[in-house]
Amino acid sequence: VSKHIKKPIRSTVLSVDWHPNNYLIAAGSSDFKARVFSAYVKEIEEKPAPTPWGKKGTFGNLMAEFSNGGGGWVHSVSFSPSGNKLVWVGHDSSISVAVAGGDQVVTTIKQTHLPMLTCVFVSEKSIIAGGHDCSPYLFRHDDNAELTALQKLDVVKAKSAGTSSAMDKFRSLDKKGSTESTDSGRSASTHQNSIVDARMVGPKGAGKGISTAGVDGLVVVWNFKSLESSIAGLKIA
Repeated sequence: VSKHIKKPIRSTVLSVDWHPNNYLIAAGSSDFKARVFSAYVKEIEEKPAPTPWGKKGTFGNLMAEFSNGGGGWVHSVSFSPSGNKLVWVGHDSSISVAVAGGDQVVTTIKQTHLPMLTCVFVSEKSIIAGGHDCSPYLFRHDDNAELTALQKLDVVKAKSAGTSSAMDKFRSLDKKGSTESTDSGRSASTHQNSIVDARMVGPKGAGKGISTAGVDGLVVVWNFKSLESSIAGLKIA
């Protein structure tokens, strides 16, 4: 069975994510909105139980619609492991979280770095997002609906100063206006270009890490235990 949800989406759909019950679907689009729809197909599925997102489960029913308030394409959406929260990132460098229920509280923060293109709930309170800044970031959404940016996860350890010839320093000064040379002009981050996708390694809420894919052609696996051991005070899940 194939069906098409058309309204009220007014522009290109950029991302989707299934609710854990497989009856609801979230969509982020370039009309600056994140939406939750019922995707229940009565011809092949049993009638779903009510959820905090709403009771009317007919196919295509709009359960919720959100905006970050400032505009910007919604590049990515992700449900929490329980399905009671939805996170999305916008092209205005914002990240937002909505909580299902009567008030459907939305919390938004805007970052000072470049826009994020992908986000994923790794636990009920922890979110990892990445994008044009080439590094994944950790966010926390607590029981009081407070959203906090915690940590950049791609922390580069300082290298010991090596010896360089006068010619090396001259080349670096000529190319970059600095005597500090880098390896073949590579960025200090693991990804050399924008991160476009982040996926859990394992189920949401019980995974051991995430994988990120970038425009640079790299797929990087970030192990949570390794990150926590390398960054003082870090707790991801």
